[in-house]
Amino acid sequence: MLKLRLTARSRLSGIALVLAAMTSSWALAAEPLRVCSDPDNLPFSKSEGPEKGLYIDLAEMVGQRLGTTVEYVWWLSFNQRRALRNTMEGCDAYFALPADAEYRVKGVDKSKAFLNVSYAIVAPAGQTFTGLADLKGKRVGVMFGSPPQILLATREGYTWNTFRTHEQLFEALNKGEVDLALMWGPSAGFDNLKQFNSRWQVLPVRGESLGGQVAVAVSKSKPGLKDQINQALDDLQPEIAKLVTKYGFPTQSPIDLVRSTKSHVVTPSTLTAQSSTNKSGFVRVGMKEQQRTEWVVANAGLSPEEAKSVFNNKCSHCHGQNGASPVQERDLRKLSMRYKENWKDVAFTTITKGRPDLGMPTWGGIIPEDEIKSIIEFLVTVQKN
Repeated sequence: MLKLRLTARSRLSGIALVLAAMTSSWALAAEPLRVCSDPDNLPFSKSEGPEKGLYIDLAEMVGQRLGTTVEYVWWLSFNQRRALRNTMEGCDAYFALPADAEYRVKGVDKSKAFLNVSYAIVAPAGQTFTGLADLKGKRVGVMFGSPPQILLATREGYTWNTFRTHEQLFEALNKGEVDLALMWGPSAGFDNLKQFNSRWQVLPVRGESLGGQVAVAVSKSKPGLKDQINQALDDLQPEIAKLVTKYGFPTQSPIDLVRSTKSHVVTPSTLTAQSSTNKSGFVRVGMKEQQRTEWVVANAGLSPEEAKSVFNNKCSHCHGQNGASPVQERDLRKLSMRYKENWKDVAFTTITKGRPDLGMPTWGGIIPEDEIKSIIEFLVTVQKN
């Protein structure tokens, strides 16, 4: 009798599990899978046109695996965390989240990683690269303010030119103005495939801030959805590999561009033992009195208008025209509010020493000191007090 009761109990438990699974599947199938995505970000996503991008193609495949249709909430993802905060309440998933454990967004779970992405060396066919040293003696094109620029700027013996767009980089390659370029691999691979008939070799690299993995952000309001997406991603591995090829992503083994621990960058700790950081990319440094910058710029040779022009030519790409960035952390009009009477010293230190960890290149030795001071004097005119 006891054995019969246990058997009946086991059967009831099994039935309950089946019903729960059926209910979960029915709940998902009863409504579309709502996916957040960028409307104009090929090769990843596109709201219109014949090519939808890897993320959209994959989202459709996942939807089929889950037995439901897919609907999209289109939102420009330049400010990724902000885009997710503004859209995930109305979405179930977002196929573009960095898989890094340190990258967190409130209200969002993360699937397993499904894609490797990185910067890449773009160069004429036939050239061989095994490491960073192979870039010495070559004219390297980089995107302004990008991790490759920061990498080369913090090492001696490298020649690099900055550009603002991938189109300009490819144009420089075509004209022979640079010998190679360090570009975002997926975009470079896609453009190389579609626009240049695979003329260039696109070789992925790895190193500090040069690559990572991509996961799916899943709303925590949908219990069980992450597990279903994870299973779908496992099942779709062969199809994901085909999508990588379809969109021209580089697939070779990555080349190590490992940053040496020896660098000519002076970190805040070498100035004093007392320092604190701010998300803006500027570092607050406790300086000894004799280390304070003397703000004498009479010999800089730059008028206020010339200093403004220099700033907009060299700094506006990251900080906005006249320092008015829509990204709060990069808005240079609020330096005096953040750092009070020491803000000019903080700005000078940050510009000259850089903050590579936050995307700020080292400009000391590249931009003359008097010119940096003139730029800061221009910033005085835009401060919001």
